[in-house]
Amino acid sequence: MMGEKFLNFTMDHFRGRSWGTVNFEDTLMSRWENAEKHKLLNYDLNCELYKLLEGDFNFSIQLNVERGERRRKPMHFRALREPFSNLRWNFTKLKENEILFYLRCKDHSLSSDPLDRHVVAVNAAPLRRGHSLLLPSIDRCTPQVLSEVAVRLATDTMLLARDNSFHVLFNSLLAFASINHLHLHLLTWPYDSDLINRRCEHLFDNIYVVKRPIWFAYAIVLQLTGPEQYEKFVMNITRCADYLSTHEVAHNIFFSRAQPLRTSGAIQSEDKTNVLPQLVTAYIFPRVAVVGAKPARSFSPASLELSGCLTAYTYQFFETVTEEGALRIIDEEATLPVSRFNQICSELIQVLSGKMVEHSTADKTEPAGFTDVIMAHVLDKLSSSELDELRDSFQTFEMHSPRRFFPADYQQFTFEEEGKPTDLKPETSL
Repeated sequence: MMGEKFLNFTMDHFRGRSWGTVNFEDTLMSRWENAEKHKLLNYDLNCELYKLLEGDFNFSIQLNVERGERRRKPMHFRALREPFSNLRWNFTKLKENEILFYLRCKDHSLSSDPLDRHVVAVNAAPLRRGHSLLLPSIDRCTPQVLSEVAVRLATDTMLLARDNSFHVLFNSLLAFASINHLHLHLLTWPYDSDLINRRCEHLFDNIYVVKRPIWFAYAIVLQLTGPEQYEKFVMNITRCADYLSTHEVAHNIFFSRAQPLRTSGAIQSEDKTNVLPQLVTAYIFPRVAVVGAKPARSFSPASLELSGCLTAYTYQFFETVTEEGALRIIDEEATLPVSRFNQICSELIQVLSGKMVEHSTADKTEPAGFTDVIMAHVLDKLSSSELDELRDSFQTFEMHSPRRFFPADYQQFTFEEEGKPTDLKPETSL
């Protein structure tokens, strides 16, 4: 039965190439295929169609009609920091066989509570084969606000993955997250995003930006250049995300692999000889907020789409879409004015340099009774369609969502599989 095993990894200070007896992606895919075999998906992925669009940004697009039809309707949200609600569907309602495995770091604790369970679960409405969900500290029931623990897990998972096409994705509320319970997406994509080949501008310290027209969406860029930079990489992403959510700026994050960032030379330069190291890189997209539940039409511009990897929900759109048409949708639904992006960058410099103090709330626990009071207020404000949502038991997950980290003589993790610990009772339910 799935969910009966922990998968352990160790930091090992980036030394050696020992992965134990288990390969992360192989384990993930075998567990995912077992879930598929047991009919845990909302639909079959029988035929994956892709094509490339002509244009300046080398878009790739996938046809996934079933996702558009069989995915549960998105939930309504009014703010980036809405409190978690037990009344709405959340990941504590997962069945045991939907849990693929638990992640645990053997030589250091990922969070303040060593008993926290970090879950990898099947996505019942997948974009493609293997599409899964990363659920940090699932029992804490935290809302969809990126925490330091989540950034550590995202970074560690990227380092565990050998597959150059592996990505970790995060969508905030009002940026096409459909469930208000902290989660990220794990998936591979068969085509590289051309974003990883684009020239950047230096912003501050080890933080860069990509602006229009070099890329079609504004992005804040951070890259993990070596083991000594790990803590700084994690903390700067956390602080950037916390600033955005505190200031109610919707955002998407795309973790990928990219060649070393550059600030000179051609606008686009691809490493066709594969000689450059492929480094774990995070692209943070501040964006226009999508308020309320917005039914999917042609496609939804979330983290994967803002990196140039699109999913079409209808055959007609898949057949007729052009880069110009896709850019028009993105401009209408996601693109910030340049003045707003520049303001965000200016304030981020103040935050990261310590001149503007930001108090993180992503990992805080509210006092007893606080959530009940808030939820009574929220319930009173719900529309009839939102109340219907609470009665809807049809399960689903949100959509969305690297290349080699260091040269061959580097690697961070060992990875192994073991039986479920005895302190986890069989009747424990998520």
